[in-house]
Amino acid sequence: MRNGRRTILTVMSFLFAFCLWGSQSITSRAEETEVPGYHIYTTTEDEAIDTWYGIARGTYLREGISGIKRSGPGKMSVSGTTNAHSVCDKVKVGVYLDESPDEGKSYGTIGSYYFEESNTSSCHGSESNISVTVGWHYRTRCGHSVTEGSTTETSTTQTAWLRAT
Repeated sequence: MRNGRRTILTVMSFLFAFCLWGSQSITSRAEETEVPGYHIYTTTEDEAIDTWYGIARGTYLREGISGIKRSGPGKMSVSGTTNAHSVCDKVKVGVYLDESPDEGKSYGTIGSYYFEESNTSSCHGSESNISVTVGWHYRTRCGHSVTEGSTTETSTTQTAWLRAT
């Protein structure tokens, strides 16, 4: 009887540990998902835009847009937009301004701007007339996220380099 009890306790311990481990892995997979999609890049003399479109059906995140524009001598303006398929708990965009003295071979982030909206399907944010070094190159990177319940979907965009004049 003693061996039977020990065997039952051992089996129960293994089942308990397996259930804890299994639920942990399921939870961690459900928290954040990077959504597949494609980019369309638009660049003119004074502006660069990266528009990302989600291709998966049934997801919350629809598109993300990052932009950078010359706004005067030694000035740049940056923007980011995140759009969802429907109204979600949170819609966010983080906008990062990078500068490079050597056309993108090396660079550093000189500005970070964060925007968040609740119970909506879109979030847009921008910063205008940021002072920059004439002759250096600048780009915008954006992180996009949409949260609905316990599900968060993410994507990133990045513009081409634009020379400050």
